[in-house]
Amino acid sequence: MVIEKCNRCVGNPSCENQVVSECLPVSAFGDVASQKLQVVTIGLNPAFNEYYNFDGTVKEQSQRLAMTSDYGAARNDLRDADIKNATERREGYFTNVDRWWHSYFEKLEGVICRVNPDWSYATGSAAHIDLVACATRRAWGDLSQGCQTELLKNCRDHFLATLSRVPNGTVLLFNGTTVTEEIYISGLSVEQEGGGQLINIRTDRGRIGKLKFGEKTFPFRSWSTPVGKLSSVWRYDLAFWLFGTLYPTAKWFGRGKKLGGDGTQPTIIQ
Repeated sequence: MVIEKCNRCVGNPSCENQVVSECLPVSAFGDVASQKLQVVTIGLNPAFNEYYNFDGTVKEQSQRLAMTSDYGAARNDLRDADIKNATERREGYFTNVDRWWHSYFEKLEGVICRVNPDWSYATGSAAHIDLVACATRRAWGDLSQGCQTELLKNCRDHFLATLSRVPNGTVLLFNGTTVTEEIYISGLSVEQEGGGQLINIRTDRGRIGKLKFGEKTFPFRSWSTPVGKLSSVWRYDLAFWLFGTLYPTAKWFGRGKKLGGDGTQPTIIQ
């Protein structure tokens, strides 16, 4: 099934009418099939305020992703041209200079570019996939356990189809415990290296390993507290931990300081 036409959770009693049917599902932010891709962050689901302002009004079309109202058709009735347009809009999410990113991605960007200065959503070397493609009216943590379970189950094949497009060897970063646990039970082959590692004094813990999917192998890193819930100091600690696990023989120059540079990025010296 084309993901834009998926209605599995719309009106599903277990989902408490939380799925926003007029917001088209989002399989990924950015182009996950690009040969420029080096890292993919993985989260839970698109935010309601990707589409709506805080007062409940719909955002201007230039500042959001695709909605059924853009095409004058329900999900089931979308035409090929509509789907093509929706795909182009989400693949260009980070590179469209006329729109703002959600603050969620600003925070993730701040982490990944400290780990490796070549990693950035803006350049296409990074992209993002959510386990659940649909936006919900309430934040994920405010949904019932039954609703969360139904959403994850119904969207698992969509998630796997998207992951199958990611180039072999791309680093995967699992943003939070829920993401990590869902991937561990998804049927994919997970090879964890050692036990959990302490990231900071908050007792946030991380895991390292490899994810095997068909003929592809993806190095992965995961952490317990989602980036959006971390202060700037804890996000720095997360970046420092990621850097150390990915580049164990490299040197980290202080708080993201570039050797002889402007103090904004770490320098990797193997």
